[in-house]
Amino acid sequence: MSSKMISIIVKTILLVYLFQLFVGIVGQSPCSNYFRYIQDDVSNELIGYIEIPFPPRGVILQLSVTLSVAVALPSKYVGRLELANSKEQSIKAVNQGRPLSYKIHFPLPRPIPLLSSLWFNDQFICSGPRASGPIVTSIVLNHTLYPPGNALSKHPEFNDNNNWNGVGNIYPPPSIIDRREPSQPPHIGPNMPNVKLTPPNNEEINLACGRSSIEPVNPLIARGEKASPGQWPWVAAIFLAKSKFEFQCAGTLISNTHIITAAHCLQMNKANLPAGSFLVSLGRYRLRDWREKGSENREVIQYRVHPDFVAGGNADADLAILMLRERVEFNSMIKPICLWSGSSLLLNVVGKFGYVVGWGRDELGNPYVQEPRQIKVPIVAQEVCLWSNSNFVAFTSNRTFCAGQRNGSGPCNGDSGSGFVIYNSEMDRYLLRGVVSRSLLDSSTMSCDLSQFVVYVDIAQHLDWIQTEISKNN
Repeated sequence: MSSKMISIIVKTILLVYLFQLFVGIVGQSPCSNYFRYIQDDVSNELIGYIEIPFPPRGVILQLSVTLSVAVALPSKYVGRLELANSKEQSIKAVNQGRPLSYKIHFPLPRPIPLLSSLWFNDQFICSGPRASGPIVTSIVLNHTLYPPGNALSKHPEFNDNNNWNGVGNIYPPPSIIDRREPSQPPHIGPNMPNVKLTPPNNEEINLACGRSSIEPVNPLIARGEKASPGQWPWVAAIFLAKSKFEFQCAGTLISNTHIITAAHCLQMNKANLPAGSFLVSLGRYRLRDWREKGSENREVIQYRVHPDFVAGGNADADLAILMLRERVEFNSMIKPICLWSGSSLLLNVVGKFGYVVGWGRDELGNPYVQEPRQIKVPIVAQEVCLWSNSNFVAFTSNRTFCAGQRNGSGPCNGDSGSGFVIYNSEMDRYLLRGVVSRSLLDSSTMSCDLSQFVVYVDIAQHLDWIQTEISKNN
């Protein structure tokens, strides 16, 4: 048999194999109205192809794609999300009312990643089944397209079309790719933006909430004391996906599937970041130990920002509730906090001390600390806060409170979203009264000025909204 004939046979077999592989994958493709697998004209590789119909004109267009693949990636390369056409052609298509097209270049030729979720301009589009296997890697790819004349489009920091204001292609640390029993989120069609979630078990929450695993608790955090593992089991670390997962803010567990934090933690340059860009770690003590015993990592499937929140405004409604893709089971390291109960009058808690815990900037100038620190600070009367510095008028409202000792100690950069909890001796539980929101800036250090009070969102004034959000089934 001639070498030419052998070459033809080999090529035929390869074509048949690729055709079978392609047909099999297309059959699995979720979000078929938006996403499909195609063969790239240039590389002949299998790639992902996304079409967003009728994108709005004259606004920033942000796409976030979550993929999953049943293998550990051999390198830091996680693929690439890019416009299918040039920027000029893409903007022209948008202005003409035609679909906006993207290409996804996968990190490996096989196994082919599955599309897990699709978000566009902070709107949930659809989700598909996650890859299954002993090891599953999650990948988040983001892309931002700025319209002509937008100031950000001319700024060098924002010119990388494969980044979302610095939130680029990422893959998670090893601890969240090892899924011995991967769960399958429900498939949600393109016309069903709401995600069904398991409603919280109120009885379970009431039994577990607000109880520290360490007794007694000693009376961020700058000049704070080091906390102990399990001492504050409701404290959550919220990470943001950039070139790697970076610590963003703290939060507080309030149910099996809900985290409360500051709304401004979920924004960059006053634009909402996609839920798929966040990862929540519970039971975490050492901030960078991704294999820490007792800790659990959860993806964020969606979040809700308080309707009264104003980006760049005061602390009045600086609240958001994150919804986890998978529920967590309560144990000695992971428990919810009790929401505030009793009188909501601020006057009744003035002078009372609360605890704040976080991994934020310390007195030595370290941006984050490896192990959480705690501090005990008193709530002060609203008039005392306002009289102490006229700048507080712009940051406070009748739904905020101030606390602190003005001695250089307290929550600092990186502690936003941390809970302010008060111990109730009659109930023998801790209750959530506030969320860290604002501090004044020290112009000499360009950091928090802890010779001033810190402003907290008063949870007691927002209980109706919180209860409504966590009781929703979707």
